[in-house]
Amino acid sequence: MAAVVDDLLEAGPLTRAEQRRVAHADGPSPDSRSELGQYFTPAPIARLLADMFEPPEGPVRVLDPGAGVGSLSAALVERAAREAWRCSLDVTAVEVDDRLIDGLEATLGECCEAMPSVRSCAVNSDFLTWAAAQAAPEMFRQEPQQFDLVIMNPPYGKLRTASAKNERLRRLGVHTSNLYAAFVWLASRLLAPGGQLVAITPRSFCNGSYFRPFRRALLDNCALRDIHVFESRDTAFRDGAVLQENIIFRIVRSAQRPPVQIAASSGSGLDAPRRHEVGPDSVVHPTDPRLFIRIPEDRASVELAEHMGGLPQTLAGLGVTASTGRVVDFRSREHLRDDFDGDVIPLIYPGHLRRGRIDWPGESNSKPCAIAAAPATEGMFLPTGEYVLVKRFSSKEERRRVVAAVLEPGDLPGDVVAMENHVNVMHTANRGLERDLAWGLAAYLNSTVVDRYFRQFNGHTQVNAADLESLRYPDAQSLLALGDEARAVDFDQAATDLLVERHVPALEGVR
Repeated sequence: MAAVVDDLLEAGPLTRAEQRRVAHADGPSPDSRSELGQYFTPAPIARLLADMFEPPEGPVRVLDPGAGVGSLSAALVERAAREAWRCSLDVTAVEVDDRLIDGLEATLGECCEAMPSVRSCAVNSDFLTWAAAQAAPEMFRQEPQQFDLVIMNPPYGKLRTASAKNERLRRLGVHTSNLYAAFVWLASRLLAPGGQLVAITPRSFCNGSYFRPFRRALLDNCALRDIHVFESRDTAFRDGAVLQENIIFRIVRSAQRPPVQIAASSGSGLDAPRRHEVGPDSVVHPTDPRLFIRIPEDRASVELAEHMGGLPQTLAGLGVTASTGRVVDFRSREHLRDDFDGDVIPLIYPGHLRRGRIDWPGESNSKPCAIAAAPATEGMFLPTGEYVLVKRFSSKEERRRVVAAVLEPGDLPGDVVAMENHVNVMHTANRGLERDLAWGLAAYLNSTVVDRYFRQFNGHTQVNAADLESLRYPDAQSLLALGDEARAVDFDQAATDLLVERHVPALEGVR
């Protein structure tokens, strides 16, 4: 029997599904794929997803939402056949794209050949509509349909807020305008007790206020068991030109919260991942009201999180608020000025933040340096003062994710200033901070320890005000002393780290 299985798998369902995937990816309809949010799963990544399940026993109901040509179902069936799982698999694969159904049915048929205990069904339907009906069955059905294993690569895109589909989801308590979150949210509702869900998605849901309802829904009903991170954003879906930081995760419908297995690899699916285990509180801290999902990739990262979590202050406790800049440049284009001439206000863009200070107007900065003072813009300004400015956009490949600078009153002409929307502003009730506090906050945010910690939970290119507010901070006295010293020196990373270590004893020796 083992020899028969090996022969079937040598050029088996996943190999053939991969051929169909490549053929469709090279096909003539990139616009329609983009509209549907389709990014098909390469075979090595499909195997990574399939390998994350704990082997089940008995009759097993499998769901593959947004199945494409069936690569994920094929990877799961091949693993079950190779490892001689003691179960039968009943696979339901849901796919909306009519052009893929023949290929999906062919893949499922090959799965049944590879493992005689497999049954399959291809459903040509929009998954969100189909799953909503399963989660809230009509009167003649007593119980919602449930599944033991869900394996999925949901589409990436937006869900129209005003659509009938979104309205139905809201009636089910599913509140998101993001397709991948809606797919996972609904699929998790279809899990049987003890059921497992494995998905590859953008990492962006791990933090930020936008995805908080989604995180709460998952964590209230399920436990995170495994997380796989990739070192590069552009490797897992290289042939689809996807520049997105993705993760694979496994959740189990259970109230138990065992340790979480963390794995990291290049993203090719071909190299052996590095693995370690962390306690559940190291991933989602029980006192965190935002339910941020942190991913410490090694033991040193766990220790760093413990040190950072032990700091005594919050931003609010320091009397400081973080906000985004008020000038949205594409909406204010008619008021932007390239020269500081006439009745205008200085305007700060991210490019003006250099080495912990403000370089304005900046010889190499290509953005406007001013905005007209007019009735339409008067609510966009702040009075001159000491502010901490933080760039809102960065990526994991950059040397630093958190880049902060201090704006001093003497840096700009006039008595008011405007910040563009790609800049975060730290202020006190829309006024400047105490000078040494501003410099202390900027030095702390520019430290290597904060940068390393930030990378544990921030999974997208944005550094949002909510992310800054989620951090823990030293006490005010330490920040004032740090700021007094930092203000007098030019920014240097090594020197900044030494200053932070000296003035924040809880971080001494933490790198």
